[in-house]
This record gives sequence, structure tokens and C-alpha cells, in this order.
Amino acid sequence: MMPATLKDIAVKAKVSISTVSRIINDDLSKPASQETQEKVWKIVRELGYVPNQNARTLVKNLSSTEQSLKTKAIGCIFTSTKDTFNDPFFSFIARGVQMEAAKHSYVLGYSFSSSDMNQSALYNNITTNKVDGAVVMGRFDRNFLDLLKVNFGNLVYAGLNYVNGGFDEVICDAYRASICAVEYLISLGHRRIGYLGPVPEAEEVINEHRFAGFRQAMTAKSLEVSAQCFKTVELTSESSYQRMKELIAEGPLPTAFFCANDTVAIGAMKAVHEAGLTIPADVSFIGIDDIEMSAYVNPALTTIRVPKEELGKFAVKILIDRIEGGHEIPVRLDIPFELMVRESCVSVKDR
Repeated sequence: MMPATLKDIAVKAKVSISTVSRIINDDLSKPASQETQEKVWKIVRELGYVPNQNARTLVKNLSSTEQSLKTKAIGCIFTSTKDTFNDPFFSFIARGVQMEAAKHSYVLGYSFSSSDMNQSALYNNITTNKVDGAVVMGRFDRNFLDLLKVNFGNLVYAGLNYVNGGFDEVICDAYRASICAVEYLISLGHRRIGYLGPVPEAEEVINEHRFAGFRQAMTAKSLEVSAQCFKTVELTSESSYQRMKELIAEGPLPTAFFCANDTVAIGAMKAVHEAGLTIPADVSFIGIDDIEMSAYVNPALTTIRVPKEELGKFAVKILIDRIEGGHEIPVRLDIPFELMVRESCVSVKDR
């Protein structure tokens, strides 16, 4: 099958070749309408257009001559946060990636966050930088998944939420970790439990399973999952802080909250403190991740420990094995999590 060309895209979009070129290259000298841009990008993804030979070799079977020209470089693509290397979760995964890559004499060819790029910048970053494979971290939608699969022959996902995307994955299963967290709260006698975090129905991402785990643990014990008890928040302290202030004003609060990560929990706990309530006497909190700060907040946060550096290290091991011909079928490695009991949860009878 012949690779797609600018002309193919132009014909299908019913625009000129120059218009397609300007959109893909983010040329604003003569900008196209938003509707035209969206139509062109949709066709780009459908046809799997790759603008240069370097990127094209990533999605085609390399010849034996090309195999000898491997770059010994891998890319890192972060999809959930702009300030990745200061993010308390992703920064540790990234460190594991860097350490393991160096161990195998691979270099980090590039590292960027897709969350702060427009479509043309993102597309050009992915398709114009030659690497042998890439590690992708974070949550993404179906369109982004298709873009990754078209442009990378060697790809591995590292994170909490399984993708089922037809490529390698190294996960610490957020679905099961969420069930574990909620079951712990239930074991303490809590029955009215709230949730703070992403709710898939409110987003377009395909790899987000924490709310599903929360709901499963609740329904398994015939506990109500009330719309008043779960709130969609971004995975930031500021978002959860503001949302918790709203919940406090609405009252009464659940006796405990499961938070989609520690950052969310810390923001919500701040709002509770400011309202003059006591943790855990008035409300208990549990998170996921076990970032360093979780052990130092007051009270220390009970959470699910995720081995973050190991996620990065094993992702690189599996990626390099694929690059060097070690395996062809998609594999998934599930790294175990651990419940870290600290001071932010208490049994209902001891409140």
C-alpha cells in the first residue's frame, strides 16, 4: 500500500494541497478556518500520513540495511501534564526511564508533553524526530492512540490505567488499586464514601479506570454510589481544593473520601482543615501513588504505593527487547501495589 500524500489528504478534504501543507506545518500566514483544520487533521489520522522518511521507517518493516542504522534512542511522550519533570508522579517514572535507558546504552532522543501543544506542533514532534521506539505516559483519547500506533512501530505504555491498545504495557493496575483503597475504607466501617477524581463519562480518555474501581467496590457491598458523593476533578491540588470547598458548603460530607491520587487528596485535605474540620475524626482520606509529600502532610496520608521508578525501568526493558527483536506480540506487565496505612483514616466507631 502506497503511503498517503498531501494530495491524497487535499482530495479527501476538498481543499488545496497548499492549505493542507499550511495546516500540518502550523503556518499562520494564511490560516484556514477551524472547521477546515479539524477536517484535515481527522483525515491525516485516518490515512496515517507521515511527512518524512525518518518517521516513516518507524511504521514500516525496516530492511536489514535500515536495521543496522538504529539510533539507540527512545522518546518519552507525556500526555497528562504540562510540567512533567516537576510532577510528583511522572517525574519518578521518567527517572526510571532515563536510568534504564542509560544502562542499555540508549539515549533519550526527546521528551515532551503533548498537553501544551497544538495539533500541528504535536504531529511534527512525533513524526520528524527519529527514535527507535517511545514510552508513553498519561491518559489520552482514541485519536491520540491512533496517532501513536501509526507513527511508532515500537511503543510501550507506562502508568496506572491499562490501554488495551495492541502494544506493550507496564502498569500498576489503577482499577484493582482503587478497589483495594475503597475496601479498606469499608473495612473501617465507612458506608457513605465519596470519590474525587476523573469520571470517564465526563472525559474522552480511553485509559481511566479509577472511578470504575470505586464503583465496583461500593456496589459489591451494596453501598450507594450517589451523585452527591462523587465529583469530577482534575488531577491537581487546586482543582480538588476548590471542589471540596463546594462540598463542604453543600454538606453534609461523606465520612470518607477515596481520591484518585495523592495530589488530589492533599488539596481536598487543605480545604477540610480551613473549614475547621478534623482529619480523620470528621472525615477520612485515602489516595493513590504514595508521592513523597504524602508522608509529610498532617495527618500523614494513607495511600496506595505505586512503584513509580520500576514502572519506568520495566517499560524501557520491554521496549528495548521489542526494538532488538526479542518479542513481537503485545505484552502487559502488572507491577504490584501496596496499601500504606498512615494517619488519615480511622474506623467509624472511633470517630
